[in-house]
Amino acid sequence: MYFHHKFDHVFGGSPPPRVSFAVCAHPRSGSSLLCEVLAMTELAGAPSEAFDEYQMNMFKRAWGVDTFDQYVAALMQKKTSPNGVFGFKAHYQQLIQAFGDRDLTAVFPGLRFVYIRRLDHVRQAVSYARATQTEQWTSEHERPAAPPVYDRGQIHALLEGIELEEQAWERYFAGCDAPLLRVAYEDLARAVDRTVIDVMRFLDIELPPGFEVPRPTLGRQADELTDEWVARYLAEEVGA
Repeated sequence: MYFHHKFDHVFGGSPPPRVSFAVCAHPRSGSSLLCEVLAMTELAGAPSEAFDEYQMNMFKRAWGVDTFDQYVAALMQKKTSPNGVFGFKAHYQQLIQAFGDRDLTAVFPGLRFVYIRRLDHVRQAVSYARATQTEQWTSEHERPAAPPVYDRGQIHALLEGIELEEQAWERYFAGCDAPLLRVAYEDLARAVDRTVIDVMRFLDIELPPGFEVPRPTLGRQADELTDEWVARYLAEEVGA
């Protein structure tokens, strides 16, 4: 489990957040890589899926809080870095289920959105299908006992779901006044350092002299099988 999800990764004595940010994500969009590197800088809070129901319940028990509002307060207290930056990651349904139609700018000081999406939806859907079958969501998870099986119907359904979620995010952003930075997975994969620094500058994070972007621990999972599935799906779509 990559370190920014660990329960003991908290900051002590940090001030209240002056800047908050939400990494708005889709499955298999590179959000875990982005959040890992941001957390490793020690300058951008410790962004993780804080409003995933499982993680939220685990944190509640660990921190001895009961209500949702108590949880949010404890989250900001413990996960704000000493420079006053707090961040979290959320998929669309996680955010809606947690907050409904509440105004997030009234909850999180200085809120900004970092929206990461993948331009190649077919490759994203293939990655999603493989992860769903194997439960190997990151390179650090154990390899599956049985190999994944190509399923055109599954890939097609996941592709449609990705496109619907993108539409939902766009409607959400249109109804919010918070500043928005768009990040493409392909840019992140090509140039992690430059992309992370762009995000940190968007968040008005002052970089110390000699700052270097940390090396991520998460590795690339795409391989020849990914390429085979992508080519097969595209060929079948043309012939359909």
